[in-house]
Amino acid sequence: MGGVAQRNVGSLLRRLRKGRFAAIFGLGLVLFTLSETEWFQRLRAVRRFASFAHDTHFSMMEASAPPGEVVIVGINGSSLDPNALAGLAGDSEVVRQMRENTWPWPRPIHARVIERIFDAGARIVAVDFAMPSERPGDEELIAVLKKYAGRVVLASVVQDRQIGDSEVAMIHPHPNLAAAAGDRSRGVVVYSSAEDDPVVRRFNTHTSDLKEFAPDLDDGNHDLINFAALSAGLYSGSVVSPRYSEIIPFFGGPRTFDYIPVEQLFVDRIFRGGSPMFKNGESLRGKLVFYGPIAEVLHDVHATPLGTMPGVEMHAHIAAALIEGRRIKDVSKGSSRGFAFLITVLCGVFVLWIRNPVLQISAILGTLALGFVFTHAAFLRGAFFPTASWVFAGAGTGLCGFVYLFVLERLERAQVRKVFGRFVSKRIAEVVLKNAEEFAHARSGERRSVAVLFSDIRSFTAWSENAAPENLVGQLNEYFEAMVPLIEDTEGNAQKFIGDAILAAWGDTHSSGQSEDCRRAVVAAMKMRTVLRDLNAKWQGREDRITISIGIGINHGNVVTGEVGHSERREFTVLGDGVNFASRLESATKIFHTDCLLGETVEELTREFFVFREVGFVRVKGKKKPVHIFTPLSDKSTPAPDWLADYHQALALHRSRDFAGAAALFTGVKQRIGGDDFLCDWYLEIGRRYLADAPGEDWDGSETLMEK
Repeated sequence: MGGVAQRNVGSLLRRLRKGRFAAIFGLGLVLFTLSETEWFQRLRAVRRFASFAHDTHFSMMEASAPPGEVVIVGINGSSLDPNALAGLAGDSEVVRQMRENTWPWPRPIHARVIERIFDAGARIVAVDFAMPSERPGDEELIAVLKKYAGRVVLASVVQDRQIGDSEVAMIHPHPNLAAAAGDRSRGVVVYSSAEDDPVVRRFNTHTSDLKEFAPDLDDGNHDLINFAALSAGLYSGSVVSPRYSEIIPFFGGPRTFDYIPVEQLFVDRIFRGGSPMFKNGESLRGKLVFYGPIAEVLHDVHATPLGTMPGVEMHAHIAAALIEGRRIKDVSKGSSRGFAFLITVLCGVFVLWIRNPVLQISAILGTLALGFVFTHAAFLRGAFFPTASWVFAGAGTGLCGFVYLFVLERLERAQVRKVFGRFVSKRIAEVVLKNAEEFAHARSGERRSVAVLFSDIRSFTAWSENAAPENLVGQLNEYFEAMVPLIEDTEGNAQKFIGDAILAAWGDTHSSGQSEDCRRAVVAAMKMRTVLRDLNAKWQGREDRITISIGIGINHGNVVTGEVGHSERREFTVLGDGVNFASRLESATKIFHTDCLLGETVEELTREFFVFREVGFVRVKGKKKPVHIFTPLSDKSTPAPDWLADYHQALALHRSRDFAGAAALFTGVKQRIGGDDFLCDWYLEIGRRYLADAPGEDWDGSETLMEK
């Protein structure tokens, strides 16, 4: 059952591999859909990340100069410090009153401030502090408000305090003050921030008591206008159009607007003395002036994406943006979803298209980085893309796809390792496992160009009949133990043992290129020569061992790779003519009295590495077309023997029918070799035969080998 179970596991893994596109993009679609749900958007972690991304856009934005139409007259720390006011009190009765009174100041001081600002030519004055109660001196303030009715905006403040069942209270200006200022005199000071995040990022131009007391209840009657928006509308002479939860388009961080200390308005040597801040009152002429607290002790400060700033400056930012037409609008739902979907698809494509894990992660991070660059560029142009949805969908798809492929590859490697461990060494298995999918194709059947080595022990049949079984098996195992590492060290696979024969291949499971595969096969064969010589020397004189010789055939050609056999016993092997010809070459070594023969393709691919001696131009059994066969003499580090060129010249003369000339050269080569050379004798014999009985006109210089 093990084989059946293994095939079932392999089939499942193949289905998972084949279905990876559907799985990853299906998962991406789920994540994309989830990221667009209200439940997801309300998650605390998601809201915090969205806020962080929003603030990052602002922090990367260069500050810009606000429009000059908006000015801040602030109740600064110096305005409340008697010591700081001491040097100015002698110049102004109002400053003296500021010095003598603690906050909150008497209403006449505010009346004199508003009067002074309008005397300097201001168009609108917005008073940014609550005055809900009736107090002594209101008559003077009421008189000023009536004088400039329609040009003063008073603040209604939303405060956190327990009033009845509500934890929020709307603090409106006293009715007498509101009536004096006119019908459009009250603006609501309210900011939009998350419940668990105090940073103010958005504002509404309209609201209502009901909306502020119970944010979840909304009757649609937004009859209260935002303080800054109302001020900007009065200044521009326009109706304030409703805008809800719109991003505050800050011009910069704290002190982007210069603060004019209120006390300096009443010191003529400063106000009318050519101070750059006042320019003899010109800095206030025709302006929208916000008058409010700046001093930290008054606690009217708020956290913003660009740092903590006084509420009055936040109003200035909103009003200036409305006057200038500067907006940062949320993109439409369709645009937001389209962008999130695009990022999701790109992350899925990259994780599927790229094979290297490091490059996969880099591509995913790069996609997210480019997404942020794009959204930041859009932000600078007034369009805000919600960040959390596309980051979650894109990163989630990429990460899940990466994990899916990583786990799948690990499972495939584990499965292949179980199967492949029966075929090759662990070291080679690791090389192949880097591309488990390629090996999976090879197992199921694939045509490849492979270098094949076939080796056989000479006279094995006679040896096996006469040797003691334990001696035969022991010497064979010793022989295989020495030979197989030579194949594996050159990254070849010892495919199988056929009795005393070894079938090995290079390029069946992984290829280093045809030339390199062949080179490694020849190197292995030459090492086998040397190791066999050492083995025979070690066995010399032992009664339980004999001296053996081998033949090796090497061929490069097309074969079919695949796993064949019974469900309970299978093996990965190579099949086809490329293997058969290697076997024919091994058999031919007996005919030519050499230990190694290789085909012409191997010689052509490796001639730059080795010195070869051509053995013949032969037609083997099962082949219609003759081929050139060679035997390796050495690698190129050893110079070719001086007789080799004459030997190849003799072959050329022989094939051109100059048998006499060839005989002379063969005889000379034989003597230079040492007087005994089978190949020279073989060609001398053939030449003598052809001199006596010339071959037919169709003779192509080849010889036919009848042995298989």
